Amino acid sequence: MQKKRVGVITFHNYDNYGAILQSYALQKKLQEIGTQPEIIDYRCDYISNPFRLVNLKKKGLFNYIYGAIGHICYIPRRFKCNKFRKHMRYSQPVIQGKMQPVAGKYDIYIAGSDQIWDYKLTNFDTTYFLDFVKEGKKKCSYAASIGENLPPEEYQQKYKELLSDFDEILVREDYGADIVENLTEKRPEVVCDPTLLLTAEEWDKLLVEPKYKEKYILVYQLGINKEIVDFARRLHNKTGYRIVYIPFPLVGLLKCDCKITVGPAEWMGLFKNAEYVVSDSFHGVVFALIFNRKFFAKVNGHHMNRRVQQLLNLVKLTDRTMDDVSYEKLTEEIDFTYANEQIARFREHSMEQLRQMRADPCFAPDAWVTTWDSHNPGVLALVRKRGEETLVGLFNFTEYPAGAGLDALGGKYHTADGASVWLADVELQPYQALLVKKA
Repeated sequence: MQKKRVGVITFHNYDNYGAILQSYALQKKLQEIGTQPEIIDYRCDYISNPFRLVNLKKKGLFNYIYGAIGHICYIPRRFKCNKFRKHMRYSQPVIQGKMQPVAGKYDIYIAGSDQIWDYKLTNFDTTYFLDFVKEGKKKCSYAASIGENLPPEEYQQKYKELLSDFDEILVREDYGADIVENLTEKRPEVVCDPTLLLTAEEWDKLLVEPKYKEKYILVYQLGINKEIVDFARRLHNKTGYRIVYIPFPLVGLLKCDCKITVGPAEWMGLFKNAEYVVSDSFHGVVFALIFNRKFFAKVNGHHMNRRVQQLLNLVKLTDRTMDDVSYEKLTEEIDFTYANEQIARFREHSMEQLRQMRADPCFAPDAWVTTWDSHNPGVLALVRKRGEETLVGLFNFTEYPAGAGLDALGGKYHTADGASVWLADVELQPYQALLVKKA
C-alpha cells in the first residue's frame, strides 16, 4: 500500500529550540506510523522580519523591542540550528499568496504544533489555518495552540469559518479546546506537545553531551524577568553549583557561563546533565520532565505561561514553581514516578489520535505497518491495538539476521508459548516471523 503523503505547517524555521524540536518530533512519529511526512517550508513575513514598522504598530514599543532583541539573540545559534534541521525533510520554500506548489501535493495536511493560531503572534496569518489547500484534501491539526483567551470579536467569525473547514482538530491545551468549542460548537481532543511523543531514550540518540564534569544549574530564560536571575543566584548560594545560562541573564548581573551559540542537540545535552533546571519556557519544563531533572518553573511575569501551569497540573508538580520557595525546599528531591506514568499515558493517547488521523477505510485506525525503528527496509512490523491488547508481528524478509528495536512499543510482550520478549531489542533470523502480544 502506498504511504500517505503528509504536509505539516508549523513554526519550523525560527531558531527557537522548542520550535525546531517539536517540528522534528512530529515528523518522526508520522514516519513511524507509516506515512511520508514533509514540513512545508513556509515563512510568515510578520515573524521573520520583526524590525518592520508594521510590527511596531501592531505590538507596541515594549513588545517590539523585546521581539527584536529575541531575534538578535537567535543569530549566534543559527549555524547549529540549521545543522539539526538536516534531520528533517522539507518542501520547496513557499510564501503567503504563492502556495500553489504545495496546495495539492499531500494527501493529509496538518497544522501544528506550536502557537500557530494565535493572531497576535502571526498578525492573523490564515495560511496556518490551511486556507491554501485544494478541495478534497484532508485538513487536520495536531497540538495547535490558539492563545490563552478568546480572540477579539472582530476576528471570531473568521476564526469560526477557518476552523469549521477542518476534518479533524487536535489542540495542545485544555483552554485551547474551550476556545475552539466556543467558536465551532465542537470540542476537540487535547494531545501532548510533539516533544513529549519521544522518550528520553529517543532524544538521547540526538543530543550532544556537554563537557562539564562538575554539577551545574541550567537556566533557560525567554522573558524579561529579574526574578529568574535572582532565583538562580539564590539556588547557587545554597548549592555552590556553577550556573550555565541560555542565552544570558535578561535583566540583572550574574556570574555564569553564557551559552549563546548552542544548537538543539547541545541544548538537550545541557538539560539532560543539569542538576537543576530553572526556566520560564514551556519546552524548558518539558525537557526537565523528560530527563527527570530537578526544576523550578516561572509561570507568571512578562512571559506568562498557562501552558506550563497545565503541564504541571497534569503531572501533579505544581509546587515546582519559583513562588514562595523556602530555603529548605530549594534542594528537595522530586519523585518523578507519577509524572513519568502520566506522560506515558498522554503520549499513547496522542499517538492513537495521530494513527486515527492517518486512517482510511482500507486500513483500520488501530493498525499500522512500520519499518522506522528497525532502520532496515527488509524488516517490517505490523501492529494492531485491540482493546487492552497490543498485537505485534515482526518479519525479516532478508537472508541475513536483522535487529528490530521498536522503542515506541515499550514494555514486556509474550509469545504464544509464554516466553517474554522486550521489543526494544529483538534479533530476527533470516525469513523469520515473530508474533507477540501484550495484554
